[in-house]
Amino acid sequence: MSEASPAQPVTEPSEAAAAPADQAPVAKLAQRDGAIALAALSFFAAADAWHAASGLGFAAALALADAIVVGVALGTLAHEWGHFAGARLSGGIAPTRGIRSFFPIFDMDLQKSEPAAFRAMSVGGNVGHWAVVLVFLAFVPLDSPGRIALLASSFGFAVSASTTEFPIIGRAFRGASAAESFAGLTGDTLRRNNWIGAAAGLVLFAVI
Repeated sequence: MSEASPAQPVTEPSEAAAAPADQAPVAKLAQRDGAIALAALSFFAAADAWHAASGLGFAAALALADAIVVGVALGTLAHEWGHFAGARLSGGIAPTRGIRSFFPIFDMDLQKSEPAAFRAMSVGGNVGHWAVVLVFLAFVPLDSPGRIALLASSFGFAVSASTTEFPIIGRAFRGASAAESFAGLTGDTLRRNNWIGAAAGLVLFAVI
């Protein structure tokens, strides 16, 4: 949840009312990231179809590798857009970054935005990445190693991200400020949660 910008000095009411302009139109960012998602899925679909048609070990390995990358990539995209939707729909001050800046896609002014907007932004990201897991579970037949890996990798990303963000969300809903909510989030914590997510994905892959 690096979308938040550092606290800034208190400004006059007239300055606070003027939200910063977007650096890139939301529609263009959506087109860019939609194209990335479609291209990623297409690469995976091609590898998966090649494996199904040929039975080659190399094709199976390629499908597995593509599935891992695509599952994480789509989870990341949904996570970022979920954060953005939560921030904007709740009235938060969250101008977009430039078209060449991938993640995060926006900066949220934590000082000028209401606490409810920070909470909505935080929850939105988690809704986004778990939605990807549910879509794969509902619409992707789990009848090949590559397709199982696609679900498992998105699940692993979701576990990693939520393990990191649930404590932050919990503190925010208990009344902590945005700065206080991030207390205890360190590089070691992020690395540990990435390993937890990877392990969760491997377990799901093995079980299915």
